[in-house]
Amino acid sequence: TEPRPRGSGCPAKSIVTIAVLCATFAYADSIFVPAVMQAAKSGNFAAADKILKQYRAQHGVSAEYLEADSWVGRGRLLAKNYPAALQNADEVRQLCLKQLTARRLDAEPSLPQALGASIEVTGQALAAQGRRSEAVTFLSGELATYRTTSIAARIQKNINLLSLVGKPAPPLD
Repeated sequence: TEPRPRGSGCPAKSIVTIAVLCATFAYADSIFVPAVMQAAKSGNFAAADKILKQYRAQHGVSAEYLEADSWVGRGRLLAKNYPAALQNADEVRQLCLKQLTARRLDAEPSLPQALGASIEVTGQALAAQGRRSEAVTFLSGELATYRTTSIAARIQKNINLLSLVGKPAPPLD
């Protein structure tokens, strides 16, 4: 940096660094879910788990944590690691159910995203393992439970996808 008169404050570089750090801390929660999502989608589950572990140590199990963790299940499903996808989906679902003892599902968007993803991953992983009827039965039970919530359409979509596979397309008008 160039010489400055005494008492002129910190150099411009330091101000930029401080501004970046402040922005990072201010938006840390908003970049948490996308960071886990990117790691999981690219198959870097070690990085996703590390981010989740750090967040959980600082913030505990929040709806946002569950939304991020649900991306690990989707990533494992994409990687065709069905047992790991089912395990993640079950863990996320159980943690979501604990959250629902103290609040409504649709109080904010992260919890329905997490629960909906865990249900979807379970259905798709079961079907991918040749357990289609078990998947449809599971999804139908979840639809009955969550029929009046924001995730009902998502569950119904998955039932439709599994029910229509291998059948002729309906006639178009």
